[in-house]
Amino acid sequence: MDLKAALIVALGSFVGGGSRYLVASFVDARASGEFPLSIFLVNLVGSFLIGFLTPVMTFYAWEKSTGVPLFLSAGMLGGFTTFSTFSLQTLRLAQSGSWGIAFVNAFASVACCLVSVFLGLKLGQTIFE
Repeated sequence: MDLKAALIVALGSFVGGGSRYLVASFVDARASGEFPLSIFLVNLVGSFLIGFLTPVMTFYAWEKSTGVPLFLSAGMLGGFTTFSTFSLQTLRLAQSGSWGIAFVNAFASVACCLVSVFLGLKLGQTIFE
């Protein structure tokens, strides 16, 4: 176990999670309707940022440093939203010509997460209600 790497990710997650809360609170205070606009926007921003930061990290050779990519990708953006990593992986699959796998990844991720949240909700309701 690499404790230094875990602490770097934890610090990034703290920043990302706090940022997500602030952004979502700001949007929620101004938005109306049923559409979850704050989370939608957080996911869009996170996806944009991880896409943007990937070539930046390569350009500056940050990927050779364990600290910067761990802090930014796994930590900060992972804490801000895990959707950014999912989006980047799916895009890379599509760009490499693996459209079938990209589609399965996209469909299965959404479907399985919905099933998982449903099962978790039902288990929680069963135990705590």
